[in-house]
Order: sequence, then C-alpha cells, then structure tokens
Amino acid sequence: MALKSPQLVASVLKKILLTVLVLFANPAFSLSVSGIYNAQVVVEDQSASQVLKAKKLGLSQVLVKVTGQTQSLNSALIRKALNDVESYVQQFSFTTQLNAGQPKAAIELAFDPLKVNQLVSDAGLPIWGTERAAVLVWLVEDVQGGRQIINSDSHPVAAQIMSQANERGIPMLWPLLDIEDQLAIDEGALWGLFKEPIKEASKRYQADGVLVGRIFQDTQGLWQAQWDFWLDDIEQQWSSQSADLAALTAPLQDRLASSLVAKFALATSVKNLDEAQLESVILRVDRVINFEDYVELKKILQALSGIQQVQLYSANGATLEFKLFAQSSLAKIKSIVDLKQRLKLVDNSEQEQFLAQPGSSNDLIWHYQWR
Repeated sequence: MALKSPQLVASVLKKILLTVLVLFANPAFSLSVSGIYNAQVVVEDQSASQVLKAKKLGLSQVLVKVTGQTQSLNSALIRKALNDVESYVQQFSFTTQLNAGQPKAAIELAFDPLKVNQLVSDAGLPIWGTERAAVLVWLVEDVQGGRQIINSDSHPVAAQIMSQANERGIPMLWPLLDIEDQLAIDEGALWGLFKEPIKEASKRYQADGVLVGRIFQDTQGLWQAQWDFWLDDIEQQWSSQSADLAALTAPLQDRLASSLVAKFALATSVKNLDEAQLESVILRVDRVINFEDYVELKKILQALSGIQQVQLYSANGATLEFKLFAQSSLAKIKSIVDLKQRLKLVDNSEQEQFLAQPGSSNDLIWHYQWR
C-alpha cells in the first residue's frame, strides 16, 4: 500500500479536528454551567476584615449568577443575608491569581446551594438553573475600512465578553470560522446585519440566542459598538461607546441576562401548594429502551426547577408518560425541558394538544424522544 504524503495526512487530521470542534461547539440546545455557587475574590491580605469583605462580595457575585439580576442585591432580605454571610459559606481557601499579569492573593469561596436557593426563594426572586441556553457571538471589527470577524480572546472586546459571561454564568459560543462558516457568511453580511445569512450560518451551532456586535473607531477617536441580540422572534438593539476598547461591553451582560432570565428562570413565589392546586402536564417520551434509560430520565425530570412532583403516568412499550406537577409557569418549565440534551422534541403540532382517552383529565401533552 502506498504511503500517504505528509501534506495529505495533515489535511485529513485538520478535517478530523474541525469535525471534533464542531461537535464541541454544538451545545445540543444548552450547556451546563458549573461554579454558579462558587466565587473567587482578590484580597489585600489574609486579615479577618479582608476575608469577611471577600465573603460578602463572593456571595453577592453568586446571587447575581443564580438570579441573573444585579437588581437582586437591592432586596432588603438579600442585604440582610450579606451581613450574615458566614451561614452561607461552605468552605474557603486562599490562592493566587493573575490580575493584569501580576500575581494577586485571592480567596476561593464555595457557598451552600440549598441555603442560597432558599434565600432567593424567600426574597421572591427567580432561580436560574445550571442548564442554560447558549448564546452565539458574531463579532466584527472595522479598522480603517478593513473588516474582520473576531473569535479569539486575544482581542480585548472578545476577552471582556468571555470574562463577563463567565462571571454571570452565561454560556457563550464563538464561530469556528472554518470553511463552512466562510462559505455561509462574510464580514459584509454581518456588518450589514443581513438577518437571513446570519441566521442560516448560525444554525449549525444550535444556540438559543444570537448576538451580533459591530465595532469601529470614529473620527474623534472614540470606540463605538452596535449590538443586536436575537432570542426567539424578539430582537434587541443598543449601542455603547468608550475611549477604552475593552469597556464597550459594559451594558452587555445585564441585557443578555435579563432576556434569558425572562424566558428560562423560574419564579419562586408559588410555595407549599397541594397537588390539587398545582398545574400539571403529561410528558410523553419515546424510545426509552431499558431500565437505565428510565432511571436517568426520571432523575432528569425530578431535578427540574419548578417541579413539585413527578409521577409515572403510563407505560406502553418504549413510550413512557410522566405527570409533572408544576410550582411555576408551565411555559418556562417547557423552555427548560427543551434545553435538555437527551430529550428531542418530536412534533410541534403535538404541543398543546389534549388527551382524548376516556376518563382522562385533559392534561396538556409535551412529546419528546429519548436520545
């Protein structure tokens, strides 16, 4: 058998690598965010006053991630809890982190998820779960008439977007800019905000939201940014300007988080309702082949935020039906179920239809397929 040339081998390896990157870039409707209940805070020293200050700041950061709202810190109950921060800390340790290229002392904090969630619930604020919708970022910069698409954290704006998204617990996806992207879209389409090419090029990443950022420097030397964010059929537009290129992202995460929270975070104001008062829905799942699938599926359903109880309603071969009793808005719970990687929506026409079997309770049906 003839030996392949080094160039051919390199070409094949590159194609394999790009395929793997696409698979990792494809969130299958959501990404699970870790570290929501953790924080890292720079300290001047290890004195008791510095540690206490860091714990309060760390809990503030966690509460913003859990609720998705900086305004949550205005709650009287939240402010009171910050003065009793020790009861929420599970553990902490000292470490060193790089800050502007310089090593700085820092404290790593882990907070009790149950206590934090209870605090949020008592304050009547929404809880944004750990499985969150991903946002795809198309960022294009115009420099003296030459435009380029940016997907590297070596660029200060991209670095700020990534850093702030990490602080807020918002999953961000960046285009690979491989041959498929290059064939699907160019800088001109992004700069002109041509929606159809942008939406078509975004499909492969299966993100729930798409953010388009266009940045340039005006004749006065100020950096300008135009932002467009699409979530479902809703479009938001805003602008920012700054002498500092990295500061263009200042209002970005608040705007993204408020939109995502409005769709996916669950209200916590409904409590202690008995089964008769709870809204319910039938979740039908096909292709549940073995017992291990059943166990994993039930575990996923029981972990859903806003669900009070899960009951196996019926079983017909590989199709199972569960009755879910909801403490929160069914529409928001449906949005969260749609994010689950192992549940594939079967048919939109079957949503919001009712069981027609004799003696049924006319429950709403959500129909999915296990994968």
